[in-house]
Amino acid sequence: MRTLLRLMIYVRPSMRWVVTAVCIMILATIFDLVAPWILGEIFDKGIGKGNMSVVIGLTLALAGIQALKSAGMFVQGYSQELVGQNVVFKLRKELYEHLQRLSFSYYDRAQTGQLMSRMTGDIDAVKNFVGFGAMNLFTGMLTFLGTIIFMMTMQWKVTLISLVTIPFILFVLFRFNHKVGPAWSSIREQMGRLTTTLQENISGIRVVKSFATETVEQRKFAERNEQNFETNMDRAKLEAKSFPLMGFYGGLTFVLMIWISAIFVVRGEMSIGTFMAFQWYTWGIIWPLNMLGWQINIFQQAIKAAPRVFEVLDTPIDIKNPVSGTPAGNINGNVSFKQVSFYFSDQDQTKDKPILDDITFHVKAGEVIGVLGATGSGKSSLIGLLSRYYDTSGGQVLIDGVDVKNYELDGLRRSIGVVPQETFLFSASIGDNIAYGCPDATQEQIEEAAKKSQIHDFIQSLPSGYDTRIGERGVGLSGGQRQRVALARAILTDPPILILDEATASVDTATESAIHEALLEVMKGKTTFIIAQRLSSIQHADRIIVLENGRLTEQGTHKQLNEGNGFFRQLFDRQKEITPT
Repeated sequence: MRTLLRLMIYVRPSMRWVVTAVCIMILATIFDLVAPWILGEIFDKGIGKGNMSVVIGLTLALAGIQALKSAGMFVQGYSQELVGQNVVFKLRKELYEHLQRLSFSYYDRAQTGQLMSRMTGDIDAVKNFVGFGAMNLFTGMLTFLGTIIFMMTMQWKVTLISLVTIPFILFVLFRFNHKVGPAWSSIREQMGRLTTTLQENISGIRVVKSFATETVEQRKFAERNEQNFETNMDRAKLEAKSFPLMGFYGGLTFVLMIWISAIFVVRGEMSIGTFMAFQWYTWGIIWPLNMLGWQINIFQQAIKAAPRVFEVLDTPIDIKNPVSGTPAGNINGNVSFKQVSFYFSDQDQTKDKPILDDITFHVKAGEVIGVLGATGSGKSSLIGLLSRYYDTSGGQVLIDGVDVKNYELDGLRRSIGVVPQETFLFSASIGDNIAYGCPDATQEQIEEAAKKSQIHDFIQSLPSGYDTRIGERGVGLSGGQRQRVALARAILTDPPILILDEATASVDTATESAIHEALLEVMKGKTTFIIAQRLSSIQHADRIIVLENGRLTEQGTHKQLNEGNGFFRQLFDRQKEITPT
């Protein structure tokens, strides 16, 4: 009931269309109830008495009623679809906006396929119920009750005797409703898993082909597909058992109605006109009950799908924009980490080891900082705290003396240019990808950024130049090319703080050297963090900090750290050994 009440919130803006559809439904139902009575009058007062004027008049009345009903059904159908589409539009809009506000912590756990399933199939299930299921359910109930009332006024004895099979139909419906709910719940979950498997396979198709694991992936998908098939067949089996049985009882009602009515006609207790009217009215009893089975199906789909949508909408936003946030438009770039500790949201802080532990250091505006550390040492998490992808578990991260939690969130992130370790490009032109963070940039500015990231000459060699469209996630470009496009994207925004997270890891040594030479000009006046594994990437750093197992163990200049015997010196010696002479 709580789910239904919540859905009604999304129906409320379309209430005038709901009222329109309901009013037309009521009028159409009244027409349907009057039509059999008119048929009875045609037989009793027209054909029975040889009065053709009555026959013609009432026949034309029936035709007029059907014409009015047809016109009304057009408006009703449009109104119902509009209500359903409005609900879908608002739900999808809210869901997408909420997904945009959720933090990295949520996406660390969420499965893309499940989210896609909720955004599409689950919301469509809700639309089918809100737009048609609920209103048709109302129409069926109104028709059922109205039919019984009309029949009772015309011949109550025949009506009561003929309704003896109705409890059996209701019993079948009750059992069907009890079992089909869990079945649809399983179907929605299985569909989410199937979509996840499909999405992962398509996104990772190059990895699949590289390891020749097509057969493994086909087997994995086949298993999910089979589970989805079996779950749907379990649901179909319920329908196959219930609907024919309801049809049987409905047919029995019709036969019983003819038999009992014939007896009453022979006895002179029912006219031929009433007999004919009752045959028509019988369908007013049978079809609402048979349709009720389908409406229950639609209802259960929606009632199992809606909570999956609301589960995402109810996910709390843990990285919130402050109510009166400090504007970030004039950030200079002084950065301070004060006794910072960090745990992921799924960690137990009383038992688990922190990702970052008691990190303290200060960076002056315009300083270039190299960040070194083994895989899993916390380098990317450190930088993620600066942009508020995550919030600290303890301590403070300050920019120009202001806690990053107090900055206006969008302004903060626009002030920090990031070239991530895992480059993501959109299905658009190369020029659009470079200008993604600065859509008003001129062509000259886009090309200048591309030159600084050493990608301009390659783009110029393409048939359509900067208008060349690239595939999904940058398919069609090499890893190094994607990385340089991402670097140009960050350079173009001209932020006061620049973060290069393994930004040249996918390029060759010569290109890396050329990029670093170009970046020297870009980094002037900017606070720059260079996360790297290769020491060549941080050769121009003013200072280097070293992370080991989440703790800051060393910091200083290249010369100072080289004179020690810590992680930096060990890395220097290893890379020196493998450097060709």
